[in-house]
Formats: sequence, C-alpha cells, structure tokens
Amino acid sequence: MAAGPLRVFFLWHFHQPWYADFAGGPTHLPWVRLHALKDYADLPDLLSAEPRVPHACNLVPSLLDQIEVLAGGGSDRFLDISRTPASEWDAGTVSFVLNNFFSAHPRMIEAFPRYTELKTRLQGWTTDVMTSGVRRSFSREDLRDLVVLFHLAWSGATLSKDPLLAKLKKRGHGFSEEEKNALLDRQQAFLSEVIPAWKRALATGTIELTTSPYHHPILPLLVDGHAGHEARPDLPLPHARFRRPEDARDHLALGLGTFERHFGFRPKGMWPPEGAVSEPALALMAEAGVEWAASDEEVLLRSLFHPDKRFGEGDKARTVFHPYRLANGKSPVLFFRDRVLSDRIGFSYATWRPEEAAADFLTRLHAIRNAAPEEELVVPVILDGENAWETYPENGAPFLRALSKTLSENGVLVVKPSDAARESEPRPLPRLVAGSWVEGNLRTWTGVPAKNRAWELLAHVREDLAPDVAAAPVLSPPEVLRGGAPPAAVAKAALFAAEASDWFWWFGDDHNSAHDAVFDALFRAHLATACRALGRPVPPELEHPVERKVVPPAVISTSPLSPGIDGQHPDFFEWLGAGRQAARPKGAMERGPGAIKEVLFGSDAPGERLFLCLHPSVFPASASLAGRRLRIVTPGPDGQKPETREVALTPGTTMQAGCEVGVGRVVEIALPRPRGEGRTTSFRVLLLDGEGRELEAVPDSDFIRFETARADWSA
Repeated sequence: MAAGPLRVFFLWHFHQPWYADFAGGPTHLPWVRLHALKDYADLPDLLSAEPRVPHACNLVPSLLDQIEVLAGGGSDRFLDISRTPASEWDAGTVSFVLNNFFSAHPRMIEAFPRYTELKTRLQGWTTDVMTSGVRRSFSREDLRDLVVLFHLAWSGATLSKDPLLAKLKKRGHGFSEEEKNALLDRQQAFLSEVIPAWKRALATGTIELTTSPYHHPILPLLVDGHAGHEARPDLPLPHARFRRPEDARDHLALGLGTFERHFGFRPKGMWPPEGAVSEPALALMAEAGVEWAASDEEVLLRSLFHPDKRFGEGDKARTVFHPYRLANGKSPVLFFRDRVLSDRIGFSYATWRPEEAAADFLTRLHAIRNAAPEEELVVPVILDGENAWETYPENGAPFLRALSKTLSENGVLVVKPSDAARESEPRPLPRLVAGSWVEGNLRTWTGVPAKNRAWELLAHVREDLAPDVAAAPVLSPPEVLRGGAPPAAVAKAALFAAEASDWFWWFGDDHNSAHDAVFDALFRAHLATACRALGRPVPPELEHPVERKVVPPAVISTSPLSPGIDGQHPDFFEWLGAGRQAARPKGAMERGPGAIKEVLFGSDAPGERLFLCLHPSVFPASASLAGRRLRIVTPGPDGQKPETREVALTPGTTMQAGCEVGVGRVVEIALPRPRGEGRTTSFRVLLLDGEGRELEAVPDSDFIRFETARADWSA
C-alpha cells in the first residue's frame, strides 16, 4: 500500500499581557520592550529565510498594541529608572535595580564578563537583607554598568549590529551616562522597526500570521466558569459562577479587528489562548469567521476515549494527526499539537548541538510516518515563540537554521496550517471536552484557592457593573488612554483587561515568578479602575493582595540527623526527620522538571553540621548530574557577604571545600553549619555546569530557612 502524505506545520505563539494600568503612567513591567529588542524583530527574518519551510506565527493583539505604544514613545518603570542618572538614585531605587536588572537567562548574562562579575558579587543576597551593606558594595559606576549590560544582553542579533552597540559590547565596562542614554535612544528608535519586520516576512509568502482574542483570556472559562469540571470533575470551583459568553465574543471581535488594523486583513487561523477550547468557545470562534484553530493532543484523546486508555504509536498517529471538526458543524477546523515534538523544541533541544537536535526531530517524524504508513497525516508542532530561545545558544538561530536545512534537504513537506486545513478533509468529532495544552484540562487557571478567589472578585465586580457596561462600545486600552472615552467604555475595557489568562496563571503555587506581586496588583487595579470609572466605590477586598506568597520548606526539619555520606541513601530512617524543598519546574512556560527534583536538609544534634540530600529527577545522580558542580550559599553573619562552597559532583565519596560529598544514587553532603544565625539555619543550592554557569537553583530565589532542634546555636 502506498504511503499517504505526511505534512508538518509549525505554529509559534507570541504573547504578552497588558502590563500598564489605565492611569496613563509607565508600564509596570518591561517584557514587551525587551522581547521586542531581542526577539520580535529578529524572528520574522529568521523564520522566513527558507522558502521550503514555512512557519505560522500567532501574534496576540495586546502585544501588537503595546509594541506600537512603546515605539511611539511609551515607557516602562525599568526604562524610566534607566534614564535617570545613577548618581540621583535613592536607596529604594538602588535596591530595585539590584533586585531586577539581573532578570535575564544565565546564558545572556554569561556573554558579558562584567555582567557575570556583578551577578557573582550579588549572588546569595536575599531581598530582606537588601539594605545598606549590599548597596554600599556597589558603586555608582557598578550600577550604571549593570543597567547598560542589562540592555545589551536584551539586544538581539539585528540590533547588536548597530555600531554603537557593537562598540559598547566590545568594551564591556566603564560606561558613561552619555553612552547609556545613547543606547536607550537607539533601542527606542529600533522599536518602530518591529511590526514592519513582520510585514516584510509576510510579504515573502513563507509566513502565515494568526491571532488570538485581544487580552488572551481563557475562552472556555469566560463562557462558563464551570467548564473546568469537564476534564476534572473533582476540581473545586469558585463559589461565584462566572458566565459571560458576551465578553468572549467581544474579546474575539476586538482581537480580530486590532490585528486587521495592524496588517490590513483578518487571519484565517487562531491559536486559542493556551490552546484552551470548549464546544461553546469554538462556536463563538466559528461565528467570528475563524476557519481553523488548534489545541493539544491530550484534549483530543480525552474527548474521544477514557482518560486511562493507553495508545501504541500507530494508534496515536492514526488518531491525533488529522484535522477535525465538531460533528455539529459549529467549530473551525481543529488541529491537535504533537506534544513530544513541540516540547522537545521548547524544553530539550537547547542543550543539544543544532545538527543533532534537527536529526532527532527528523527521526521522530519518520517514526510517526512508519507508525501509520497508509495514513494521510498532519503533524502540528506548536509552542511558545519567544521565551524558549533564551535557553539556546545565539537565541536559537543556529538550531532554527539547522532544522530548516534538515527538513528541506530530506524532502519533509512543511506547510502552512491554512493550507493543511484546505487540503485535508476534517474528521467529525462527536464531542469535545474542555481543556488546554497544560495537562489537557483547565486547572492552571481555576480550581485552587487563590485562582478561585480571583475569579470570585472578577465575577462580583463584573456582575455589579453589568447594567452600566452592557451597551458600551468595546475599546482597546490605547483607545481608552487617548482620552475622551465614555465612562462605561473605560469600565468595560478595564474589566476585559482583568479577564486575561495571565493573572490566573500566576495565582497559586503551580507557577511563580519574581513579579507575582505585580501581576496580583495589576489584576486588582483593573477591577478598581472599572469601579472608579463609573463612580462606584472600590470593594475593600481589592485593596489587599489576592494571595501572599512565601517560599517556606514544603516540609520543615523536625529532628536531628546523622546520615552516612555515601550517596546511596539506602536507609529510609537516615533522613526521616529531614526537611524537604521541592524544586520549581523549569522552562519558560514552567513546564517539565529540572535536573534536581527536591532537596532534603537538616542538622545534627550537637549543632555542628548541616546535612543536604539532593534527589535528581533522573536516578542515579552519578549519571544524570555527571560533570556538574554544586554551589552551596549560606548568608554571612550580620548582613555580611554570603559564604559560598563549591563542589564537583564526582561519583563516590570525596572531601571538597570543607564538605564531605557522596555522589551515587543521590547526592549527600555534610558541611560545617554557618554561625551567627541564632536558632535559624539558612542555605541555598545552585546547580552549575562544568564551566561554572548556573543551570538552576533551589529555591529559585531567597534561602531555605529552618530552626534547628538545639535551643541556641549562637554560643
């Protein structure tokens, strides 16, 4: 039997939430500006370079409008501080800079020796000791260099060719205020080149552009907040049921209209925010004229089969790699992403040689083809289009070039999604269970206390203002900020901003960032703006954070320890009284474990030694952590410089830097307990590669702190 054709398409999703409030001040976070400098102008040319390998790119409307505002002279808090002379910074500003201007992937920082030096100097300090001691250790020249290096690190290949940036990068230190301001001026001018770069790529015919609802809301939850029960009937849902299909319809219309204003046409396709779909949401998309959409393979499999069903490769290929349409006809053509290929680009290939990664991708495509040789297959590869590249050398360019070269030279048929939708007959889908790309359900945005509380706040304000905003025009934030909008339209725009997916992503313990408090505040600020616009009192609960996040140990150490340090961990009782701290998931989309799964910790009875046990994500540690190093950081006494010990993770038992180290199935370490902390012991561990570059840390920031069993350690 002749083999049916196999088609592949790539869809890259570019998304940022609306980071400004409606008061007209600077944007609170800089990620639109920084990604525009590093990614958004480079990727159009890179993705359109090989005509035999087209790409689809999903541009969220709130992102497009923010780029336009910034290109027109808009600012953000980081930029405002950067433009102020370092000599004028007060203590609070210095602390802000030290806390925030190392916000770059370690690979970006390591490209600059001076940037690495400054980070090493700060390494281990915690936010609650960001006081005069640490501030005094950084001169005004250090701080000015830090600001310049931060912005150089966030400059992509295109921008870095500018003679000014090339000169500053070559020198690498000792920047003047004049040079700093010249750099910021050049970057400001560069922002106006970003959207034209996408238009040029579109004109090549190699790029297909798609979009999303304006503020990137989870459409199924706007239509009906109880949609989370379809995939997870056990999910505790908010007491107040949010149900606003009219809001979902307006987000779609505003998004499509905004995209058309920027590019002159309405796209055929759409990546629903986070791949979240439900039958009513798909009906609204079809009503809006969307011809095709995509979600995750798990959503399809949950919709067709019992969740516990297991598949062979042939069964999966014959099921997943086809377009579908709801049998009732009320949906666009649906594609379902291949999770393995998508996640290997997003989370695995960054550490591979580009040619080897491309070869592995090709091998896996051949395996899909061979699993169902008689079938006509469409394999969708869909993932984040911006954050993944920070983990790759040269921002992912060598990998993308190698992938395009490998696919084109081996005759792989790469198509645009619209062509795949037109050329393949969709199968009827009897029903669709509401879900997303994350685990095939909606739990990431609802079903835990903090997320549910946020939905309840939104539901109460939305319900209270419903009569006033029902007939109001639907305006984008830039239209509101230009002034003159009716109060009801201002309130509606603020409510829609509060419905974005991002706030709910960051509520709860499943995702964390250094800016969780900002996300929390922006969510509440949008709701407060809606109330004030209509002269309504702001509910008192909006004056307080939805949640207060802390990073305590998941399990506190309860009794003295006396483990054997051999790396074998053969005796459960050796670590029975240990505290435990799980590592955070790694990756820009917070997906997948890092190399360390959790850290066990405690002390001995005399109070002389600290014990650590690292459980790797893949056993044994002697293999999965081979060639790595471990840095153990403890605070210095009375706010002095932290103490650092660094050891190689060499199999067997060794003595290094005053530490007894055992590496086998696990990593076990004994070291002298730091003095000067009273009853409290604090530490942090960082995993390094063989060249000393940071790979991950437990915890992500701050220290693990615990009280020892001994009454007083300070003697």
